[in-house]
Amino acid sequence: MAKFYVQSGTFRSVVAADSARKAALWAVHQVMQQVLPTDEDSSSLPASGSSPTPTSQSQDKSSDRPDGSTPVAVLDGRVRISERGYDRNDCAEMPTMEVVAEWNQMVLTLDRLHQMMRHA
Repeated sequence: MAKFYVQSGTFRSVVAADSARKAALWAVHQVMQQVLPTDEDSSSLPASGSSPTPTSQSQDKSSDRPDGSTPVAVLDGRVRISERGYDRNDCAEMPTMEVVAEWNQMVLTLDRLHQMMRHA
């Protein structure tokens, strides 16, 4: 798996994934978990061995607040992915809403599968 530097808005993370798209999906998953936490461990969500795996949560730990809370990451209109580092002009870009829509379909599919397994 390759190492990807994913950034959008205030979010930055280094992700190990098979492709830039999978790295973007994992990044959106990390951000969405802030507002839509799941009962399951995030490492158990992907079902296949080819799914992305986070290598770090956030690069900017100095932005932690004095009261101990962690600021919420906010995405902007594009997700930028590079294998060479942050703030690169040669990075791949994807519309954030396109990645969020794909993430949403995956979560809904996984939820349906989980319900089917529970009722089987």
